[in-house]
Amino acid sequence: MRRLTSTITAFTLASAVGVFAQQQAPTPAEPAAQPPPAEQAPKSTVTGCVVQAKTTDGGTAYILSKAEGGSATVYVLGGSSQTEWSANVSKKVEVTGPVQEPSSANNDSAANPKVLRPPLIVVESVKVVAQNCQ
Repeated sequence: MRRLTSTITAFTLASAVGVFAQQQAPTPAEPAAQPPPAEQAPKSTVTGCVVQAKTTDGGTAYILSKAEGGSATVYVLGGSSQTEWSANVSKKVEVTGPVQEPSSANNDSAANPKVLRPPLIVVESVKVVAQNCQ
């Protein structure tokens, strides 16, 4: 039963990351548009487990699952290097940074209720709080 639950959870996370990763990222020649200072998201501190997931295009994304301290239980991790996330897979971490909710303009949730669109946390600091997730 535990293996079935883990498999379903992993599949759900991978599906969510695939949908989230399909948003077009800015290219290096095209800097990301910064919202005006008054509209920047407030910083949040969230604790959870780092999970590696494959996107639908074959890429890798990192997820904060079993999140506590925020408005969601799952976040897509951004702002740090892939190397830092891969070193922290299966560890419990505390991350701090602004949270970006998925935009409603690109939100497929209305058309497909099975699509999960987790918020993105742009990580500015990472602290390992446990060497494994329980």
